Amino acid sequence: METKVTFNEARNSVIEFFNNEFKNFDVMMLSSFLNRYNDFLNYTEEGRSFRPKIIFTNNIEAIVKQIDKSYILQMFEDENASNFNNRLKPIIALASNDWCVYIDIKENKISYGLIKVLNSIKDKDLFSLIETNENLKEKEKFSCIMMQCDSFYVMTLTSVKGNKLITNFSLDPNKKVNDINDITEFVDDSFSKLRTTSKKLTDIKTMYTHIIKRVISEVNGAICVVVDKDYTDTGLFEDGIWLKSPISFSKLFTNSKSYSEEKLQAFVQLFIGMLSADGITVVDNLGRIRAYNIFIELNNKRTNNIVGGARKRTVYTIMNTKKPHIIGVYFQSHDGEIFYHSMKKSKKRKPTSPNIQLAKTISIPKEDSENKKFIEEQDKNE
Repeated sequence: METKVTFNEARNSVIEFFNNEFKNFDVMMLSSFLNRYNDFLNYTEEGRSFRPKIIFTNNIEAIVKQIDKSYILQMFEDENASNFNNRLKPIIALASNDWCVYIDIKENKISYGLIKVLNSIKDKDLFSLIETNENLKEKEKFSCIMMQCDSFYVMTLTSVKGNKLITNFSLDPNKKVNDINDITEFVDDSFSKLRTTSKKLTDIKTMYTHIIKRVISEVNGAICVVVDKDYTDTGLFEDGIWLKSPISFSKLFTNSKSYSEEKLQAFVQLFIGMLSADGITVVDNLGRIRAYNIFIELNNKRTNNIVGGARKRTVYTIMNTKKPHIIGVYFQSHDGEIFYHSMKKSKKRKPTSPNIQLAKTISIPKEDSENKKFIEEQDKNE
């Protein structure tokens, strides 16, 4: 007996989303887009992996007019969508460092190019600016759909109205990808002891969120541990590089007298480089980078049932430690699985069901007898 399983439900949902959110979308382009859908999730050029961001719109000029400091670079112009695949190939290769691909679809003309907001790292990214722009939402006959690849198996489509369609081709329902609640909690914990004005705190969290979004799109894997400002290492994180003078994002950001956008951008790139390096990066709750390239001894007895590589087992080892002043740990795998686990939350509760309790903050492998035993051991030690 032969059983054939396809993702027709996802295909039909994408078609329905475009029909609802983008009136009179080019039929030929939609067909080409659907045929390339999986390719976007695992896009490579010359050995480099990309998670491209693409904007489909019928009025790129309106976006440029409404989004301050936005800049477009038109590269191709065609009468129809027959060259869709050939046009995207050389453009996506340039779509990094917050450059997004745009496709402007008008009645007798289709334009392809790149768009970027030439603003500060402190400001919102282009997708957020479009999604929150009330003038674009209310503009008559304006359509815009933004495509973002969140991992090898998850893609998010967002319309200018804020409606979203998330397609997930993973067969593991517990894998978490780009959960905004986890990212928000990670950012909040990273500045929980910072004392400044409400506006400055909001601004610096916006900047930090932007950095994490760049990490998600540019870095193949990362571990970042948040510790208390008074944390003193007693051996757990000794195998690594501790900075003699921690890098303080709050000082780079909030000191108006010595503020330098170039300096801030340089340290942002340095931080992203640390996160992309092997090992663990440590930050504290004053928003300071304390250490990077740290390796710890894995607790194989407690983690040998974890589905994943050394990076994931490292995270579970940290999650099970009893060291004081460790606040939380951020995990990002090479395939795009992402979660933030708050240590303070795990101390306050004793989870009884991995699917109901723990799934909110960490990604748990499919439950079997071995994983159940692992969770029961975790409960006993809390």
